[in-house]
Amino acid sequence: MSTNAPASRGLSKTAWALASLGLGFGVGIVAHESGAPVLGRIVEAGSVIGRLWVAALQMSVLSLVVSMTFVAIVGASTRASIGKLGVRTLALFVTMLVAAGLLTLSIAVPAIRLYPVDGGATAAFRAGAASAIPQEAAAPSGSVGDWLVALVPVNIFEAAAKGEILPVLLFTVVVGLAATRLNPERREVLHRLFEALSMAMMVVVGWILKLLPLGVFALCADFAYRVGMRATGALAFFVTLACGILLLATALLYPVTILFGRTSLGRFARAAAPAQLVAVSTRSSLASLPALVQGGHEQLGLSDAATGFVLPLSVAAFKLSRMITSLIRVIFLAHILGIPMGVSPLASFFAVQLLLSFSTAGIPSVGALQSLPSYVAAGIPLQGVMILNAIDPIPDFFATLANVTADMSAATILSRRDRPGPGIQEPVRDAGVVAPP
Repeated sequence: MSTNAPASRGLSKTAWALASLGLGFGVGIVAHESGAPVLGRIVEAGSVIGRLWVAALQMSVLSLVVSMTFVAIVGASTRASIGKLGVRTLALFVTMLVAAGLLTLSIAVPAIRLYPVDGGATAAFRAGAASAIPQEAAAPSGSVGDWLVALVPVNIFEAAAKGEILPVLLFTVVVGLAATRLNPERREVLHRLFEALSMAMMVVVGWILKLLPLGVFALCADFAYRVGMRATGALAFFVTLACGILLLATALLYPVTILFGRTSLGRFARAAAPAQLVAVSTRSSLASLPALVQGGHEQLGLSDAATGFVLPLSVAAFKLSRMITSLIRVIFLAHILGIPMGVSPLASFFAVQLLLSFSTAGIPSVGALQSLPSYVAAGIPLQGVMILNAIDPIPDFFATLANVTADMSAATILSRRDRPGPGIQEPVRDAGVVAPP
């Protein structure tokens, strides 16, 4: 099978989804601004379709993570190869996070200093605003040590039921490494079983992604109907700055991937586009995993190790946007509230966010809540964090877009040795995964 057919189908699907995204936002805003009850009921009824579509995507995530990670480990030539890949993956994640943080500081610090602060804005942020979110969410969610302990759950099935992908992923890695110690016959049985499961799940993913335009329209219309055009003054400045830096970071990932990933702009863009649309419409990195895997296989010819190990690990544990949004938030609040922010507290905050970037779940708007203690340590009142968290859904679109693009970029860079260079035709591989009909 040639690569041209899948590419054309992917472009058509992407174009339809982009049109659905714009139409959904337009319909939602019109329904919100008009105040017509009939339009509101239509949008709310359509939101059920969007939630069902997201649920179907999330249903496939766990099986994909387990089966593809297991196949990647057991199918590796040596245990050392996966260990080396893990070290390279972690090193690349840290490098990308540090680069994103430095980029943010270079733009946000001078931009925020230019923003004039008035007494009304300061008073608003100092006022009791904890009601912006439920009270139970305002409690810190635990230390880094608690998170590390939670990586070894007492009940792996309970962790899976809660959607805690990272503990399940680590459990799969351990079992996969143990399977490599079995005799060849038994190891091959397990390898074929999980390989068949991954192939079947990719077919299911193909069915779900055929409904991408419908799901995108329903989700975007519902969000726009609920939010409308809210955001003024200082909040509008924060949202604009955060979205702008997130978009810049996303755009910079393209030349970085082309340079270090041995691929072309068109190929990477076609591979990432379906997952990006899922990310924008669902604000969930986890929900984007099936589209990431499919795009990586069909458009980039990524290796089984990249799609079966790097991509699940990236979605579960790598959040590029965390460095960007957290730094903007702390610098902005310190400026608005007149709190001195020297080099030492900012560097400490930077280091903490670097560590916590690996602990943020791939679901909407949880990063700020997980790192409340670090804001307190920097001298930022929780009320200010809660106010910004209330408008998080707006920059969260662009945050998830940056995360998913970074996931695909990392997988492409780490598998560059296994693929031909740009301009060379790549046959569709069917070892381990088949393209859905």
